[in-house]
Amino acid sequence: MNRDIREWMGDPADWPDDPKIKRRAVLVIWTWDTTRFLMIRPILESYGINPYLFFFLDMVTVSSYVAGWACLIKSLTDASQSLANVVKWSIITFIMSTAPYLYAAWAGRQELPVQAWLILALVIVFPALKIRKKIAAHLKKTGLAAFHD
Repeated sequence: MNRDIREWMGDPADWPDDPKIKRRAVLVIWTWDTTRFLMIRPILESYGINPYLFFFLDMVTVSSYVAGWACLIKSLTDASQSLANVVKWSIITFIMSTAPYLYAAWAGRQELPVQAWLILALVIVFPALKIRKKIAAHLKKTGLAAFHD
């Protein structure tokens, strides 16, 4: 990792516990969400999706999304974490990362073209599969793989 970036971002091993890193992550995601909102607002409106509600959901879920990822990473890297803890943070992270898209799917269900449904499916299904894979790896690492199958 570039030295300047490492100084700004800190040691990756400390990210789940570092509030400064979490705040920076929230600010980066809020910046991205705002920029994206400005670009896609007319598109959302054209499909009957309230762009301001989508933007609101996108913005209010960011801090929980970042905290959820931090706790999920910590629970997956710490062998002493219970399966219940891993599943809890997986569910929180999944819900927070997909809430705006689930709203868009619901609100635009009458007018969305097939391509939009495919993109929404990718945005929702791939994170779910990734989390499932991480839980399975954690179960295998902690010796609870028998409970997985």
